Amino acid sequence: MIISPPFLPSAGRSAITPSEVDPMMAAVNKLALAHGIYPVAFDRRWHCGVHLARTKDSVVHAIADGEVVAYRVCQHAYVGGGGRPDSNAGFVLLRHTTETGEGRTLTFYSLYMHLLELAGYQSIGADVKRLPEFLRMPQAGADPSQVPSAQQGAPGQKVLRKQVLGWVGQCHGQKHLHFEIFMTKKDFDAYFGQTQLGKKPVTTPTGADYWGHSYYVIPPRTTFVALPPGALRAKDGKHKISGIDFDELRAGANADTLYAEAWFHKGNKYTRVWRDAGEGRREELTEQPIVESGYEYDLYKRASRLYPACPSDGYELLRFGRILSTPATLSAAPSGAPPPANPCSTWMRIAFAPGQQGYVDVNHPSVLKLSDADFPFFKGGKRSAKAVDRSVTTGCVTSTL
Repeated sequence: MIISPPFLPSAGRSAITPSEVDPMMAAVNKLALAHGIYPVAFDRRWHCGVHLARTKDSVVHAIADGEVVAYRVCQHAYVGGGGRPDSNAGFVLLRHTTETGEGRTLTFYSLYMHLLELAGYQSIGADVKRLPEFLRMPQAGADPSQVPSAQQGAPGQKVLRKQVLGWVGQCHGQKHLHFEIFMTKKDFDAYFGQTQLGKKPVTTPTGADYWGHSYYVIPPRTTFVALPPGALRAKDGKHKISGIDFDELRAGANADTLYAEAWFHKGNKYTRVWRDAGEGRREELTEQPIVESGYEYDLYKRASRLYPACPSDGYELLRFGRILSTPATLSAAPSGAPPPANPCSTWMRIAFAPGQQGYVDVNHPSVLKLSDADFPFFKGGKRSAKAVDRSVTTGCVTSTL
């Protein structure tokens, strides 16, 4: 399932930096308002969503294909307590269901609140025809001076990603959209109970579910080499293995546990590294991501040259650090075998100290291999039991999907 934000600012159409994978989300993050943040608002009360506001185009879009659970369309604004119509009660609630792996169904909801009243569309030049038909008319028989009742979505009633749901209204005179993504406790437990959310220590998963970025947990005192075993200097002065270039780096060892994150973007490979500084703190060793230009475009060539016995397994080793397909053709060498004898060795360029980079075999059993599908704690994929319990009492668990 493809997910996009409720606002689609033009500033998000291009990346500020080459390593920016999602410039649209980076632009939307700047639209958040301080008085309504997750999980605690400015008044120190539990707040299940975020407040977002735009100064120009205030069109609200559905974040993904979904089914309409409930909605309210108001003809007029209502008096929020200041003696004048300064608040909007229009909203849309959507249910989204998708598959993220074999037998892994994910169900979550999105909520869009404080949508502008119909009478206010003309003042901002809004085109009502951009709305789904069920959002173009207020509830029949509703008293203009009162807030109409919420309506249940019709069976099978759906909207598509990016479809217009309305325009931003107000709450107590403050123009903003209250937006939430949440799950019921049943759906939350059914899905995240199969991940490593909040778990310490993490382990390399046995299943093949993988998406997002790759993560490697490297234990202390792991050996880093300046060149992978078997790299020889060629006539052009470069070090190569089967015709694949390897820059000469530095040998050494890491003093602390390392957390490496790797991803691909527009053909390049990017790697960031943090060290475990103790007491739950992590310090970044890479001020800027390590960039290996053209790495993704050359993956097939690399896999064919470095893993001739099975390039498809080699492709997965280079991309994920482990073989996900079954059955695997390549198999790791017996424990204790020298590196050249291991057909699954995957030498990755990683910083092991400030200003120092070397190669490490991320396929080694001592190196843990995960992805965003595992929700590892060191990437913020952690939620305390108190936070979950508190959010469940409000009827939802907000997530950052």
